[in-house]
Amino acid sequence: MLDDQEIKRLLLRAAARDEGAAEAFGRLYRLTAALVLGVAQRVVGRREIAEEVLHDTFVKIWNAAGSFDPLANQPVAWMVAIARNRALDIVASADHARVESVTDLTTEGDSDEVLDRFFDWSENAAGPDEAEDLRRTRGFLRRCLGELAAVERQVLVLCYHHGMSHGDLAAHMAKPLGTVKTWVRRGMENLRECVEHCMDPGGAVRGGR
Repeated sequence: MLDDQEIKRLLLRAAARDEGAAEAFGRLYRLTAALVLGVAQRVVGRREIAEEVLHDTFVKIWNAAGSFDPLANQPVAWMVAIARNRALDIVASADHARVESVTDLTTEGDSDEVLDRFFDWSENAAGPDEAEDLRRTRGFLRRCLGELAAVERQVLVLCYHHGMSHGDLAAHMAKPLGTVKTWVRRGMENLRECVEHCMDPGGAVRGGR
């Protein structure tokens, strides 16, 4: 359990930029790095990207330590907010290949629950036959997500896996709210159409858009 008072003391000492600032900042890093890394990894999904977020976060903390207000902010919460915002910036960036894809969710224990959020099919698995149908449908869903336009796939993953609202998406992608809503709606329509096409025994998955 982190001691807020100790973290606060180390932040203020680092902000002083005196002889002991670097040592205080080093101790701050050792005490909080695991927490910051965990926050980052929950958002970006990949260890190597989370480590990049960790580095960027502590650079930001070092540079912003002087603006930390001990009367207005809880120190650990302040640091976590910096980490989460940086992680969300990376997830919402145009560099889709660097963050977790929906296909990568197959390695997570709750991957099927994440996929079920797209169409709410989980309640249909009442017996062995239904469970097999659900398994096949999830496979179609993963496949069809890979065929969406990059921006459509991005906004759907951010909405359904990372829990971002339309307003959050618009802010992080620096796009108008109406544009983001259109991407989400179009992505869902294309995804549903593709999955339904796959479920048709005579159908075949269409080529990428």
